[in-house]
Amino acid sequence: MAFTFATLRHSARELAETRIFRRFGIYSLGPNEARILYDFGVSAVALVLALVLDALFGRDPVFRSRASWLVLAVPLLTVAYNAALGVYSRLRRSSASKKTVAISAAALLTAGTALFLTSPAVATFWFALATGPLTLARIFLALPHGKHRHIAPVSVNERGPVLVIGGAGYIGSHTVDLLLGEGRPVRVLDRLMYGSESLTEFKGRKDFELIEGDVTDITKLTFAMRGASAVVHLGGLVGDPACAVDTAFTRHANVVATRMAREVAESLGVYRFLFASSCSVYGATDKEVSETSDLNPVSLYAQTKIDSEEELLRTAGDNFFVTVLRFATVFGHSRRPRFDLVGNLFTAQAMTDGLITVIGPHQWRPFVHVRDLARALVTTLNAKPRIVQSQIFNVGDNRMNYTILQLAETVRDVTSRRRPVEMSVRDNVEDRRNYAVSFEKIRTVLGFQAQTTIEDGIEEMARHFEGGTYGSYKNEIYSNVAVTRKEVDRILHSEETNRLYAPVGTLIGSSAR
Repeated sequence: MAFTFATLRHSARELAETRIFRRFGIYSLGPNEARILYDFGVSAVALVLALVLDALFGRDPVFRSRASWLVLAVPLLTVAYNAALGVYSRLRRSSASKKTVAISAAALLTAGTALFLTSPAVATFWFALATGPLTLARIFLALPHGKHRHIAPVSVNERGPVLVIGGAGYIGSHTVDLLLGEGRPVRVLDRLMYGSESLTEFKGRKDFELIEGDVTDITKLTFAMRGASAVVHLGGLVGDPACAVDTAFTRHANVVATRMAREVAESLGVYRFLFASSCSVYGATDKEVSETSDLNPVSLYAQTKIDSEEELLRTAGDNFFVTVLRFATVFGHSRRPRFDLVGNLFTAQAMTDGLITVIGPHQWRPFVHVRDLARALVTTLNAKPRIVQSQIFNVGDNRMNYTILQLAETVRDVTSRRRPVEMSVRDNVEDRRNYAVSFEKIRTVLGFQAQTTIEDGIEEMARHFEGGTYGSYKNEIYSNVAVTRKEVDRILHSEETNRLYAPVGTLIGSSAR
């Protein structure tokens, strides 16, 4: 048996370090920690019942003996013997029969030790009560996968390129830049709805590869995943208005695409999977929300993010590390500009029209610069996998929780140094979103804080407007809604795309009729 006390001490030290970084709570447990907690709990409950039975029927109840406190070691022994026999390590992906033998042996060893610590009656009662639940849990969990157990598990890729799905987009192009700057090879899979100009400076590099294609094209997706060590999933439709264009297309592009990306990644041995979610999942609330707060989606976009999170987190395996990042409301200059974001739109209105139109002035939003979102993604990739395994992080900074009116006033103050700027303010009863977000978890666990303030981000965009970088901010290419409408229309009338999106095309066609 390849086990030493040094190995146990090392495992205990790693577990303690993980708990310190990931904090305590039922929602922060990794798969292995859940197994340990379950085994400890079953053993403890069985011990209590064994003591009760011993008190009722035993000749010499253990709690009357001088060494009765030693019985408390039984749950710890259960976990220790399981660890010694590899239940939490080399046997994690073994067949149910192998796990059952190992767990039964550990239970027998625990009962044997309990003979010396307690009494024969307690040891016997405990063994009879604990062995069943300990072994049956593994058998039931293995049932859906039992017919595949003869297949050798796919080896895990830890050194391949990082695949950025949606890498030509607003956030993606910054992420690609930072990853390449760290010496990581990057591969991009993007349908290029907005063109590939944002990646022009990277083309031709040996450590960069661009694949034009859709996530739900299984051939392109599998080709793009080959040998990848990590996936950063930034694809899909973004924003409430764009997602409202067509329900079927939105769910296909967001939820179905995420499910396919996860399944292919895990099947091909991808090590890390980062998913870009949104703080929009919190919807409307008067309280500051954190990762454990109730979700209250008020839009299709937010609901698809919640559905995608559930697809990823409920199936994460031991060697497939999934992390969900809920982004704050993004702003700032990018290689693929957007002016359907409130901070960017206010800046464009101020610099072009001299008038900022404020709708819903008292609604709260958390803001973060696009470069900081890219930094958060890279920071998460660089973190130890066990710290971010199956974790959700709000990504932003507590210092940038603003009302819409406060944001507009900040934009006015910065841009008025260049030209006169006025504001028009009115309430908006249609948009019900209102949330201030806590970003304490990502600050304490990953040490992440925003580097670019709202003032600095607005100042940067103002300089680009003065230099003529953008042209007209009303151009359709800067609007996710306008481009999505064109894409849905193209899907409806393109034979090739209707082949790829047959279910969506059918739904769109039927709704059009």
